[in-house]
Amino acid sequence: MNVTGLASAPLVIATDPVGVYLLDLLAEGGGGGGAVSREALVTGALDRLDTTEEAVTSRLASMVDAGFAMRVEGGGAEPAWRGCTHDELAAAFDSVVDVLRALDEAGDSEQATDAVAAIDAAWATRSTAEARRAVAEAFRLSPAGQRHARRVAEGTLGLPFGRPRPEGV
Repeated sequence: MNVTGLASAPLVIATDPVGVYLLDLLAEGGGGGGAVSREALVTGALDRLDTTEEAVTSRLASMVDAGFAMRVEGGGAEPAWRGCTHDELAAAFDSVVDVLRALDEAGDSEQATDAVAAIDAAWATRSTAEARRAVAEAFRLSPAGQRHARRVAEGTLGLPFGRPRPEGV
């Protein structure tokens, strides 16, 4: 499972309700444990989340780039973790923790805290419980949620204080 593409790609996926829900759909595997059609992924996300087809296909592309999904014929996908060992799966998800730890170590605890809240909000958004969805919406409207959305939009999520890493680091 290759998660080395973009340093913050796993964090973007983990903090995005669309990314989290696509992980759910891929894990379910179209009912038979196999690949999931593009149509099923898009329809599933549109039915559950307040999103667009473009957002779903864009997030799916980033999941393929980050190594969380593999494309199949017809534009669908299957989970890249099929056949992975527990250690390989743990390493993929540890990459999210590594980014959060690096933010804290660099002194950008605000971004790390915002990202943890965004992860919780992403998981809450995919819930069918209205109370959980309300908590997620409150986060998105909060200053922390707005900061997180800005970092994602700017491509600076995971970069301490939004600054690019020095060359060779």
